[in-house]
Amino acid sequence: MTTHTSHAPSLDISAWRNQFRMTHTFHLSLGTNEPVAGQLESTLKNANAQIEKWVISRRGGCYDHCITVKGIGDESARDLRSELASLNGEIKVHVEHMLHFDSDASQR
Repeated sequence: MTTHTSHAPSLDISAWRNQFRMTHTFHLSLGTNEPVAGQLESTLKNANAQIEKWVISRRGGCYDHCITVKGIGDESARDLRSELASLNGEIKVHVEHMLHFDSDASQR
């Protein structure tokens, strides 16, 4: 008689969380009369998002912001996306959720 045992995967994900870092990149397009970077920055800080990189480019009468943050989870990033979009109805916001499997993960 042969007995087969199955190994149930562990639901504890804390062990592999130390092997990656998560960032979220917010892409915002806004007109020259829309909220300035200071308003965006205070909204990010209120959400406890740590700004890792912020690039602003100008195209015609619009500013494109590409803001990469760390220190928040997926749900917080979605909430923050809504908050940034609500600063003015004309702001277009897209967010990317990214996992980085690299040597910097242990230094989070």
